[in-house]
Amino acid sequence: MTTDYDPWEQRLDWALTAVLWASLTLSVIVSAVVRGATATVGISALLAAAWVVTMQILPRRLRNSEQWGELMAVLGIVVALIAMALTGGSESAYVIFLAGPPLFAASFLGMRVGLETAALAIAGLFVIARALEQPLLDQSTIQPAFLYALIVITFTQVRRIMAETSARSAELQAATVRIERIQTAHTLLTSLSELANTQELNPVTIGSVALRDLAGSVPFAAGRVSLIRDDGEAVVVARTGEPNGETDSVVYPIEMRGISLGRIELWAQPEDDLRRYNPSIQPIVSQVGLAFDNVALLQRIAHRTVHEERVRLARELHDNIGPALASLGLRLDMLIHTAEDAELARHLEGTREAVTALVEEVRTTVSDLRHDNVASIVEQAYEVAAEAAGSGPEISVAIEEHRPPRPAVAVELRAILAEAVRNAIEHSHASVLRIEGEVDRDRGRISVFDNGRGFDPSDLPKGHYGVLGMRERAAEIGGTLTVDSGDEQGSRVTITWEDH
Repeated sequence: MTTDYDPWEQRLDWALTAVLWASLTLSVIVSAVVRGATATVGISALLAAAWVVTMQILPRRLRNSEQWGELMAVLGIVVALIAMALTGGSESAYVIFLAGPPLFAASFLGMRVGLETAALAIAGLFVIARALEQPLLDQSTIQPAFLYALIVITFTQVRRIMAETSARSAELQAATVRIERIQTAHTLLTSLSELANTQELNPVTIGSVALRDLAGSVPFAAGRVSLIRDDGEAVVVARTGEPNGETDSVVYPIEMRGISLGRIELWAQPEDDLRRYNPSIQPIVSQVGLAFDNVALLQRIAHRTVHEERVRLARELHDNIGPALASLGLRLDMLIHTAEDAELARHLEGTREAVTALVEEVRTTVSDLRHDNVASIVEQAYEVAAEAAGSGPEISVAIEEHRPPRPAVAVELRAILAEAVRNAIEHSHASVLRIEGEVDRDRGRISVFDNGRGFDPSDLPKGHYGVLGMRERAAEIGGTLTVDSGDEQGSRVTITWEDH
């Protein structure tokens, strides 16, 4: 059974119950021994027991409320005073039982109600003594009066201390939970950072590994893994073998949480049925789904982080640097108009033109930063690798992208990468192809390297214009293209650009 009580309140309630039953038992036994088994002793015992039982029967939430609590405390005092009047007044054993209601009030209703209840009990004690013509100021009245007041003060302080201790414990526990959550978040972020930095977590590698694993247990003729992008278009990220036009493919949807992430298509060998291999295929499909979902999750986190940082930078440029440059331009205009030295005026005009160009550059940068459709060169490199993936070389991407390039530059870079990768696959007979480099907005360097047989860059075959086309595209963005290769030394095509 659960309650809304704090643990200290629960323990205090148990202690109160024990005290009430103990004082009742002691009062009944002493009264019976001193006065014998008389009717008045029996009536007193029944009245006191009825109050204690009622205290136990009442729901704690109701009993400890302000209205019901005060009513039960007053009723307890009345019952105790009646029992005292029937069994000897101030000399009755029920003097001990009379301490129960003030104890209850002090423990659960607060100091004010506790003191009021104690005052009522003391007043009742003197009234009983006066009615029975007993001494008012002797040990039988003075000592119980001090006892009731002491009980109220003591248990009120105990209640306060226990409540404060419980509150501090709760605060400490909450702080501990927050620290644990921070530690857990730190661990997750560290793992996420390591995961994001690995070059193995990309659709091309995932699709290639899936087809390789499937080939170990399923004798299919051809296979293809596709990833569904956010725009709903399916992009082939890995393929192997050539589909047989005479047979239809078997499609295995890749889904997570009811969301379609992609599909695996397999073509069976002649006169074979792939459905009998479903127990081997479905686990791999599930693993690919989890991997694709992880890729999508990382991309969403990266996009949101990049977007927030871009908005912050745009705001800083617009609100701080932009106005500062504009103010500098105005000051230069004033100096130009007031300059008496013609040579100085020319220098100032040159500086003013540079400031004007810088202001325009800031505006363009702010506009680019505010633009959501940022052409990430890393994503485009993965798309190029996915489009070229198949039974050729193993393709990996290792580009460190601090800031994406301008959209116009990104278009030319993608075309250069696609041509370099296509040439390497068709002519190099390489087993490994690597796209690597570093990009930071207006400058960067990207290389496409393969470990193939190489060629002589100065002696290109007639009718092959791939390298020429890449050089022309590099020139369009103010960059340079270099080709390093040699017989059996592999090839490296490098595009370097910097916008001055």
